[in-house]
This record gives sequence, structure tokens and C-alpha cells, in this order.
Amino acid sequence: MKKNLIKQFAGAGLLAFIFLSFQSLIIRNDDTKTVSGEILDMKCYMASGAHGEGHKECAATCINGGAPMGILSDDGKVYLLIESSKNADAYDEAKKLAGEKVTLTGTFSDKNGVQALIVTEVKAKA
Repeated sequence: MKKNLIKQFAGAGLLAFIFLSFQSLIIRNDDTKTVSGEILDMKCYMASGAHGEGHKECAATCINGGAPMGILSDDGKVYLLIESSKNADAYDEAKKLAGEKVTLTGTFSDKNGVQALIVTEVKAKA
């Protein structure tokens, strides 16, 4: 009877291991991505499409006031920018570059259609 119980636990454990292994392959959102583009304040961009040199001062005001931040990539995609829980320095640096062209690196995440980058490095474009 003990042998049957041990076999059942081993079988259940094996199935759980296989299931979790496949899940980790399917839900893989920890790819590092580098994106070049303009730092946006998502409030004005989503409400009215505002961005560019003429919106730079407003973007800085909105972001410093707490509006969500994003990046409009050179290929036209928009990513929400997220502060890293391990190190906020890069995200804070991106805030200082509101409305400017930058190259940033982060961990890519795609959840229910929202694409985001957890910011780990920011470089101002020269």
C-alpha cells in the first residue's frame, strides 16, 4: 500500500513538473529589449496624440506630476514604461528626458495586449 501511495505522489509530482515547465515556455515575458524613440507622457499622448518637440515642456510637467510614462519607438510602436523594483535609477533618469529622443533597454512584458518595458538602462540620443 505504501508503494502505491509513493507511486501516486511521484506521478502527481511528475505531472505538476511537466505542466509548470510548459507554462514557463508559453508565458515567457522576460526578454530584454532595446528601443529607441521619444519619451512620452501617456496622458497627453493617449488623449490627444500629443508628442514631439512642441510638447516637450508639457510632457515633463505631466510626467513629473505623476502621469504614466511611455516611449514612442522609431518604428511607431508605443510601450508603457515601468519602474524596476530592483533599481529605480534608470526609470528616474528617463523621467528627466521627457519629450526627448532616447535609447532604452528593459525587460519586455506583454499582458493582455499592453506592451511594456521594465526600464533597466537609458541613454540620451546625441
